[in-house]
Amino acid sequence: MRIGVPSLLVLCALLSSCVTAEEVKRVEASQRPPSPALRSAIVSAARDYLVDPYSVRDAEISHVVDASKDGKIQAVCVKFNSKNRMGGYVGRSALSVRVVNDKPVSAVQDPPGCYLPGMKYRPFPELENLKNI
Repeated sequence: MRIGVPSLLVLCALLSSCVTAEEVKRVEASQRPPSPALRSAIVSAARDYLVDPYSVRDAEISHVVDASKDGKIQAVCVKFNSKNRMGGYVGRSALSVRVVNDKPVSAVQDPPGCYLPGMKYRPFPELENLKNI
């Protein structure tokens, strides 16, 4: 996945502390479970994005939210722990994945929006199962 400048700006504006409480409520109200196709696409993209995708553990995926008011751009957060280039686990972190037409198009590491108390998460065993491939 590539991080494009427009997507980075959209996600930073949406998921940073500069948004209003009403905007946060709008985003949280738009939550819906990720489709199986999106979950599968994120797992496939993780193979290229992560340093050691086969070491992923403690994985969770959030519900999909509308990142734009018109609903054309969505975002989903993935929390996980994986190994870094030195071979050690780095601790649990979050990745916000920008989604267009049910496909991941870019990612932002540790955005504040992934840590909103109203975000709903569920286990993401498909991501952890990469180690069994």
